Amino acid sequence: MLYRLCAAVLVLCLGLLSIPAHAGPLSLQALTAAPYMPDRVLVKFRPGVAAMARGQAHHAANGYLLSTLEAIDVQVIQIPDGTVRAALQVYASNPNVLYAEPDYYRVLRVPVEEPGPTLAGGANYFSEQWYLHNTGQDHTYVRTTLFGGELATTRGTDGADINAPEAWDITIGRATLDPNARDTPKVAVLDSGADCNALELQGKCLEQMNLVGLSVGYFDICSSDDPACDNLGHGTFVSSEVAANTDNGEGIAGAGWDVGVGIFKVCYNELVVDNFGNLLTVGLCPVSGSAAAIAAASSDRFDSNGQQVRSRYHVITMSYGSDWVDEAGNILPTGPSNAECDAIEAAWNQGVVIVAAAGNNGDSGRVYPAACTDAAGASTVMAVAASDHNDDRAGFSTYSVPVDPWVSLAAPGEAIIGVLPDAACGLVAGTDSCVDWWSGTSMAAPLVAGSAALVWTDLYADHPALATLEDCRLDSVPCNRIVRDRLQNNAATVGARGQDMLGWTRYGRLDVVAALNDQAPPPPPPPEPAPVIAAFSYTCTGYVCAFNAADSTGSGNLRYSWDFGVAGAGSTAQQVIFDYNSSGRYTVTLTVFDETDTGSTISATLNLKRSNRTVSGSVSAAGSDSGGNCPPKKQDRGQC
Repeated sequence: MLYRLCAAVLVLCLGLLSIPAHAGPLSLQALTAAPYMPDRVLVKFRPGVAAMARGQAHHAANGYLLSTLEAIDVQVIQIPDGTVRAALQVYASNPNVLYAEPDYYRVLRVPVEEPGPTLAGGANYFSEQWYLHNTGQDHTYVRTTLFGGELATTRGTDGADINAPEAWDITIGRATLDPNARDTPKVAVLDSGADCNALELQGKCLEQMNLVGLSVGYFDICSSDDPACDNLGHGTFVSSEVAANTDNGEGIAGAGWDVGVGIFKVCYNELVVDNFGNLLTVGLCPVSGSAAAIAAASSDRFDSNGQQVRSRYHVITMSYGSDWVDEAGNILPTGPSNAECDAIEAAWNQGVVIVAAAGNNGDSGRVYPAACTDAAGASTVMAVAASDHNDDRAGFSTYSVPVDPWVSLAAPGEAIIGVLPDAACGLVAGTDSCVDWWSGTSMAAPLVAGSAALVWTDLYADHPALATLEDCRLDSVPCNRIVRDRLQNNAATVGARGQDMLGWTRYGRLDVVAALNDQAPPPPPPPEPAPVIAAFSYTCTGYVCAFNAADSTGSGNLRYSWDFGVAGAGSTAQQVIFDYNSSGRYTVTLTVFDETDTGSTISATLNLKRSNRTVSGSVSAAGSDSGGNCPPKKQDRGQC
């Protein structure tokens, strides 16, 4: 497994005025001073560490086990409030620990925009959804003024869209009446929850799960009947972009037509005060909740009787990212969370397509989880930037550059219309007027997720005998790789005005009809990683032995762990010299780990007798061992 720097606080725009969840406002400065859960850490042990040794490690940190993310074997540990740094130091000194990190917050910041809801009853909603079908028509956007946001009208360029109606003529997402159906794609939305009673989401929510992991002093207004209720609004908006009821004569259309969505609440709302005394509403999203939701969505779900009630989701979408808000309010890039990226890699290996917003920093810095990779450095997430109604990059959008093309696609993300929770809409609750217009890569990612569901539907229609998700292959290529490649390889590389879309994304702007029309054979599967094989040679002159592990093989950079058969004697070098000082029989053990933390172990027994004798040989876990100048029968008996 690649060692990753810990992520800090992420900032992703776009929420809405929400119901406060904390007894009193925190200061933004106080929030950024400790951008993680004050009483929780995430710990992953090396393979093979016994339960007793794990318990001893937690006891040393004054912690106890809250839960385990089984898919990635990461433990969520409760510790005394305010002891995160001390606990991490304890775990860092333990050789059994692969990594330990804070349970960092992700932050959804509320924009300063037209507050909504907008009284839009009777509006031509399809015309407002220029990003689905752009003819250069008039549409609404939020104009910023000295007095705040206000609605205004503008128009873009013919063709700067994702070609949704043309795609729907080929295939439409089927409503997931049976959550266990392997060939009916469904999308997991990881966000602030969703109002599944909103007009456009009625009948579309397959399940609701609250995995947020509550902080000290948090009060959740969600009831047991509505466990993932959205008291921020962001998740409802995103879910409506994916799966709003379509062709029903009311409101907006979801990109996935009638695809079903699972609602995984990983963010809750908090009131904070910035350095200027302004009261802000933000969403806090602990990494433990994000990783748990990824693991849950990419696994089959069973009831208490062991009966499967839901198969794994075909698509996961996440509209949050990993930027740090410092004490001055500046947004600074940070690295990824080990646990979050591990969960994503596991989901990808289970056959899921993962989509994430690329961030709103307006620069090319990597943002996580969108930039997560596997152990070999290959992307496991489709990172989505935001384009506008002319196919230009939205000014706020994070992007990539040719030397580091980590952003996969662009999709429309400016002046996007979406649904709000009924609780935010007052007299127009329950009507198609409960909408607003938002901007951000948060809005671009769900368009890709909904489009991915359409490609999944088309794939199953063309190949009805395909296996369940984790075993789904076509010409030996995993189905999620096929879906992702069809979306990426058929993106528009030239914009509606002739722009070079490859100047700021790797593949271009989403074009879902082109992805559906692609009937080319799938690319060959990537090569299997090289197996890990521990091997070493040795030459002993008298009691001084030189060991060399250069013949060991495996993927990426290898790590070595020597045990020379003497209490407390070992090394992590590839080549090492050790003086035994006296005659005796010694068992030398080498363990080699590759970048996926897969290990291989081999041992050799040396019988050192005289100070003037030379012994040499080699051993390998592959079985090709040589005793050098040691007679074979003595080699077998360890008598050299």
